[in-house]
Amino acid sequence: MGGRGVEVDKKKGVYYYELAAMAGDEIARNKLGLNETRAGNYDRALKHFMIAVRGGHAKSLEAIKELFTERHASKDDYTEALQLYQEYLGEIKSPQRDKAAAVEKRFRYY
Repeated sequence: MGGRGVEVDKKKGVYYYELAAMAGDEIARNKLGLNETRAGNYDRALKHFMIAVRGGHAKSLEAIKELFTERHASKDDYTEALQLYQEYLGEIKSPQRDKAAAVEKRFRYY
């Protein structure tokens, strides 16, 4: 799936993404969603992306938007994803983060 200098073992890659996702890794959850999208399993992909969005993964929000534009997700699904992402941003908001974001663009969290 992304290894360099080793033989490709997609089953093992998915297994480790699943382990990481169960441990709360949003990037792994997003990768599982992408794999499901490629396989045409849009309902499963949407579930993975929703979990990742709940944890603040912006690329998963974009993936849900794409599923919506391609009519694989409903307007309600996209609305829920936007609300989950807004809730996440509200939870992490702080004066220190706002100050850092104002100083340098790479510290922007929204």
